[in-house]
Amino acid sequence: MKVKRAAIVMDANVLISAGILPKSKTAQVLQLAITHFAIAQNDATWSELETRIKRDKFDRYFGLDGRVNYLIALTQSMHWFDASATVRVSRDADDDKYLGLAVDAGAKTIISGDADLLDLQRHGDIDIVSPAQFFERYS
Repeated sequence: MKVKRAAIVMDANVLISAGILPKSKTAQVLQLAITHFAIAQNDATWSELETRIKRDKFDRYFGLDGRVNYLIALTQSMHWFDASATVRVSRDADDDKYLGLAVDAGAKTIISGDADLLDLQRHGDIDIVSPAQFFERYS
């Protein structure tokens, strides 16, 4: 899929944080990403987001309808890519899907709150940054 704006990857942790704290810095990061980038997604990363956002601990933030509405709103800002790249570098193999997505989408940045990804700092020409680091660079 060709996109006019540069692709960026945001992990489930960041997307959920932005949803549960709509006035937070992370929510501002999501808005910056929506405005200036094409947020990349694939079936594996979306599945993780859907599974995690359904956890009971988020009920007090979303409730059932709020959660569904948030996911629907997110889909409006997502650009979907087929998963083809195989990357195996993270301490947590489950995080490699975000690196693979970045490769498939041609993204130069992954925004993450996950320590295993953040500790990598970089994979090839892909920067791995926290929401605060991203905000500092692009706001």
